[in-house]
Amino acid sequence: MLWPLIKDSVPVKAIVLLVLMLLLWWFNWYTAGAVLILLIADIVITMSLTPANKGEFVFSKDIQKLFSSDGTWLQVAMERARISDIKQLSLYQQDQLAYIDFRLNNSLFVRYKFPMDQYQPFLQWLQQHLPQTKINTGFKT
Repeated sequence: MLWPLIKDSVPVKAIVLLVLMLLLWWFNWYTAGAVLILLIADIVITMSLTPANKGEFVFSKDIQKLFSSDGTWLQVAMERARISDIKQLSLYQQDQLAYIDFRLNNSLFVRYKFPMDQYQPFLQWLQQHLPQTKINTGFKT
């Protein structure tokens, strides 16, 4: 999809506008109109997509292997986000499993369940590496 590339980049916006102007001048307004309609359709589709992994919790045998930090960035599996952008996360226990649930970035929710014996070490790791993040802990029934 083009919209995630275009929305954050001024040079890309300028290039897309220039291409539209050239298409309008070169072919005529039908082509530019068709490209504009396709771009609008792309934006609508991108905006309507739900963030990745918003539903089910994924089971992890070793939750600690999925998380790493270098002080500025938090890496969860293959995704990264600035630690300062993570304001709040939920870490709780339910049905003999521990759960972690938070929004990593605009398009990804982190939702894992893992063995209960990893809860305390993982909580300590989170408190050490994410000191500004509010960690909601507890039990759910």
